[in-house]
Amino acid sequence: GGITRSVSVISVSSTLAAATTTDYVVFPNVGIQLTLPTAVGNSNLYTIKSDVASSILVVTTAGETIDGSANALMPIRYESLSFISNNSVWGVI
Repeated sequence: GGITRSVSVISVSSTLAAATTTDYVVFPNVGIQLTLPTAVGNSNLYTIKSDVASSILVVTTAGETIDGSANALMPIRYESLSFISNNSVWGVI
């Protein structure tokens, strides 16, 4: 039992994984777009930590939202955001 933590450095635009009971920590090392997997049935925590001078754009799938918006822009170096689902949409915590 328990939660698994996956930590990765990403250099290309990607859709994040969705293995159950896994918390994902992602360090983009270039300005890219990251797509959250579907919020439906997803209880994982996704944390994105920017370490680049260019923006990171976080988007959703299938018309889902992030706190009512279509995306979350991370324009500031060293900024971090964590995302969690309420089983239908994403929220920033």
